Amino acid sequence: MSPQPIYFIIGLLTFLVGFGTFIGWVAAKLNGNISQRAFGLIEKTIIGGILLGIVGMFQPWVLPAYGLGFHVLLVSTLAYVVWSHVTPKVEAVVEEASSAEQP
Repeated sequence: MSPQPIYFIIGLLTFLVGFGTFIGWVAAKLNGNISQRAFGLIEKTIIGGILLGIVGMFQPWVLPAYGLGFHVLLVSTLAYVVWSHVTPKVEAVVEEASSAEQP
């Protein structure tokens, strides 16, 4: 049996553990420290990168755009996985219903 499957499994597990650790580190640093506005802007930018990568990969006119689209899609997808573990700062909500109930 060749050692290639074992190297692949070890490499995959190393990547998964490292990426999981990176996600945990980013979440610990940013949870509750990002405003709602900045969080939404970054999330929309990442989603725009995903869409741009898809367009780059599936357009039939420019061959070099395929490679660029693949890389943009890969980076944007990984960024979205990381960003989905971050929670924005909770902003104060004014309760209008409680003030409406009082005479």
